[in-house]
Amino acid sequence: MEYLFPKIDLHVHLDGSLTLKLAYALAQDRQLIASDCTLEQFRERIVVGRDNGSLNEFLARFELPIAILQDEEALVLCTRELVKTLALQGLEYVELRFAPQFHTQKGLTQHQAVKAVIKGMRIAMCEHPQIKVGLILCMMTLGEPSLNHEANLETIQTARDFKGKGVVAVDLAGAEGITPMEGYRDCFELAKEYGIPYTIHAGESGPAASVKSALELGASRIGHGGHCLEDSAVMQEVIDKKIPLEMCLTSNVQCRNQLSYSDHALKPLMERGAVVTLNTDNMTISDTTLDQEYDKAVRYLGLTREDLIHLNLNSVRAAFADKELKQQLTRRLMECL
Repeated sequence: MEYLFPKIDLHVHLDGSLTLKLAYALAQDRQLIASDCTLEQFRERIVVGRDNGSLNEFLARFELPIAILQDEEALVLCTRELVKTLALQGLEYVELRFAPQFHTQKGLTQHQAVKAVIKGMRIAMCEHPQIKVGLILCMMTLGEPSLNHEANLETIQTARDFKGKGVVAVDLAGAEGITPMEGYRDCFELAKEYGIPYTIHAGESGPAASVKSALELGASRIGHGGHCLEDSAVMQEVIDKKIPLEMCLTSNVQCRNQLSYSDHALKPLMERGAVVTLNTDNMTISDTTLDQEYDKAVRYLGLTREDLIHLNLNSVRAAFADKELKQQLTRRLMECL
């Protein structure tokens, strides 16, 4: 079904949402796949299967997209094509995110990778002025914080350099629970010093205690956060502090982080007064769109069109966007009620 109201997606991973045909052509050109690899075979290497067993298996699907995105041309083209796709799907505000430290394998610096993504964003926004895009830079958990501590600090420095020039926030992503979140405190303290807001992936595969840790570190938003439902005190803190949750139905079910669509934490958290938003996470890896996420919310959770508009109003309030844009989107969404 097509939903005709302003749509916002706050949680879109660039490398998990590449347009397949363009990614396939770039992979061929860069000799990353066999010459006889078909588009369908390429698709099977990226799109998650029904037998996916965990978040870690899911994360392995990023290896080929990341290998493609190792030069400025690929970053510009893929970002431009993704923003175009989102605009044609009726989205009006999107926050893309990616980890620039993953795009330095062939000689790019984090600064150059971010500059290329912003260039792709700007070209697409000029071509499709109905959509506005902000960029979130992800730090990564790869094991002990010391393993990539300098790279994570460089991500914060890069965010400072591009703050107000396309970058709107930073994030901490990766396999949850590998190491205590406290190990990244100095990175977040630096972000605070530079006035950069941040969201943190927490409560996706990890327990409610992970959400508690993200709150203690000062997160403005929580990526996913569904498992906060398992601890009434943590859930109440999320509600009382009005911390927005960037929830994603399909990827949570695929990664076995939620039992099923019908059992997803989104609706009970909504009903308890949490600030819930609905997003795609990884459009290509999860083979989804925002409209398809809405379809599942309606079919399995019983949400109404009015509920979906309210979720988008939450997204506007939570967005790392300028006041004027937020006012415009709020007014237009209110007119749809």
